[in-house]
Amino acid sequence: MKIFVGNVDGADTTPEELAALFAPYGTVMSCAVMKQFAFVHMRENAGALRAIEALHGHELRPGRALVVEMSRPRPLNTWKIFVGNVSAACTSQELRSLFERRGRVIECDVVKGNWHSW
Repeated sequence: MKIFVGNVDGADTTPEELAALFAPYGTVMSCAVMKQFAFVHMRENAGALRAIEALHGHELRPGRALVVEMSRPRPLNTWKIFVGNVSAACTSQELRSLFERRGRVIECDVVKGNWHSW
């Protein structure tokens, strides 16, 4: 089951740290940390539900209560596009502006090295 984790400080949170936080509730398959959110994939639905219940509102960092909920699917008729070799100086707004010339952009994230899969 894919879990959305919001209010994450991507500059200061590692996938390993999130995996350790979720591990007591079940098998963590992978973690991906973005700028302000993350996704945690857990093997068992029951463990994922326990993690959501236990960790929603948990402060991983003082003053930053996590938002933990089931990940919602992407809207219909949308596509996820991977763009590689993006400059480290590029912001998500700059990338969004570039792609909005061609159509509506639902979501745009620049992931900078904080991704790990187990």
